[in-house]
Amino acid sequence: MVLFLGLASLIGGFIITMPLFMEKYPVLGKIDEKIAPYKIIIGLSILIIGVITLFVPYHGDGKALIPIFGDLFPSIFAILSGAYISIDFLESLKGVKGTFFEKLKNILHRYQFPIGFASIFFGIFHWILFKVVFF
Repeated sequence: MVLFLGLASLIGGFIITMPLFMEKYPVLGKIDEKIAPYKIIIGLSILIIGVITLFVPYHGDGKALIPIFGDLFPSIFAILSGAYISIDFLESLKGVKGTFFEKLKNILHRYQFPIGFASIFFGIFHWILFKVVFF
């Protein structure tokens, strides 16, 4: 699950920070067009992985800060980025439209880029902490 949480955080952060760099790098616009039909699936997958790893964390070698920085923060940012990507779909579900989703959508749109960059950072940090990348 260590690999999936880091990957979910990275992909979610990349998707929600892409609009910031689209003018400077036009290839990102092409990537966004290609993944547009799959954004709901990607967002829900990231959201589900984040929720699962939030409730079933991996605690590693017993070091005190690994559950917080290694599992909690990447899980939270995976949940937030997955919710941002799939918020339109979640709003369209029967019975969930209301003020909660409007407030959530406003908060996620307001903090889109900080959430994205934090998700990328904690996804990479998650892999480094658990020695997944390059070790």
